[in-house]
Amino acid sequence: MAKSLKSRTGRIVAAIVLVGAVGGLVLVMRASAEQHSWASTEGVVQERLKSGKSVSVKVEFPAPDGSKQVMTLSENGSAHPPGDRVTIRYDVENGRVVEAALADNDQAHWVGGIMLGVLILGALFANFMAWTPRPRD
Repeated sequence: MAKSLKSRTGRIVAAIVLVGAVGGLVLVMRASAEQHSWASTEGVVQERLKSGKSVSVKVEFPAPDGSKQVMTLSENGSAHPPGDRVTIRYDVENGRVVEAALADNDQAHWVGGIMLGVLILGALFANFMAWTPRPRD
């Protein structure tokens, strides 16, 4: 494997993987920070929906204008049965809720960040192997 990394193609692939992993980590961190800046409120789970392996919940919560808002949100954290009270983070534009997420979805950001961190460490090691000079005989 080390010999194939020493080739020009191996060096390019190792560098691309490193740049892609760092870019992915930046995007995950940016999305997480953006969601933390959103307003939050408490809502009630009305229904739990399963579609294949993904699970989502239909949640009713008060909108900023005082009306009741019902949205279907992805459930990445712990399971929430109907009637459960949950914290919702939401983004408002022009007085309307345009995007919302369960507050306990931070687990997905942590998992994604850790996976990308491990990928970055592997890519750094691969780059180190690819770019070190070949030993002389």
